[in-house]
Amino acid sequence: MKSLLRTRIISQETAVLLTALLLALLFAMTLDAFATWGNMMTLLRSVSVLGILALGMIPVVIVRGIDLSQVGISMVSSAIVVKCIVLGLPLPLCLLAGLALALAMGAINSLLVDRLQIPVLFVTLTTVFIFVGLARTTVLPSMIINLPPGKLELTVLSMNWHGVPVPMLVFAACALLMHLFLAHTTPGRFLYAYGDNTETARLYGMPIRSILFMAYMSSALLAFIAGVLMVSGTAIVDLKTVSSTLIFDVILVVIIGGASFSGARGSVASVMAGLLLMGVLLNAMTIMDINSQLQNMIKGTVLLAVLIVDKCLNPLDEESARQSI
Repeated sequence: MKSLLRTRIISQETAVLLTALLLALLFAMTLDAFATWGNMMTLLRSVSVLGILALGMIPVVIVRGIDLSQVGISMVSSAIVVKCIVLGLPLPLCLLAGLALALAMGAINSLLVDRLQIPVLFVTLTTVFIFVGLARTTVLPSMIINLPPGKLELTVLSMNWHGVPVPMLVFAACALLMHLFLAHTTPGRFLYAYGDNTETARLYGMPIRSILFMAYMSSALLAFIAGVLMVSGTAIVDLKTVSSTLIFDVILVVIIGGASFSGARGSVASVMAGLLLMGVLLNAMTIMDINSQLQNMIKGTVLLAVLIVDKCLNPLDEESARQSI
């Protein structure tokens, strides 16, 4: 059964990768601005943040969860970094404050899901409003926070290193570390065991609470990194991003690449495949100047189709249905 499941995952990743390459070839032949060096760099830069968020979502989906507060954590924690910079604090201390806040928000999500047994969909949908609301009513009264003109140290992360965008290098480093964690460590294997059958994992003595904690803390950590990269590229924090379709794009990348809400499926390779396909689609739709409403319709249709196919190929068993988000 496991070998069959593994074959299916590889097949889906391969199909998504081939589809992305075929679409890229099609767009290169039909869109003049697509196959240019400048557009390729723009594409790499734009998918880096999306890819980092998707890497953070993977451990949560593996344990049959979802983190709808991820973009909120990203924006609030990076806004705190900028706020501390505005106050004149040293950059390392500003980054430490933002990281600590992001991890605290991830820990809150984990505790609510674990201790209160509230469905994770409602937990993370609720906490995103709480996190942003608390930030707005205390230290972040403005929706948009600008980096001070004389303190643009973070913008170095938006530059190129030997022609390669630094955000892409950060994404590659995060992808490598996440792959090593999921595929070559005992805690990473625990995530898959938990997602496959929670009760069996509990009977085998696996640290159930620690597994959930790891998943949501990973999501929060990578959300913070993505938020800092967004600030580096624009020199501002726009809290309105929380209400954008970014979290939808993250989920689409994760699911289309081969992960499943039924648990125990998903990897860095699946993120890479889904990210390449979504990056090509989004970039081409931008070049063709397709309006945002039609783009959302296309993305929604793609996600619905993938969910239907996944439901047919991997129906929920009793255990999965009981723990479903």
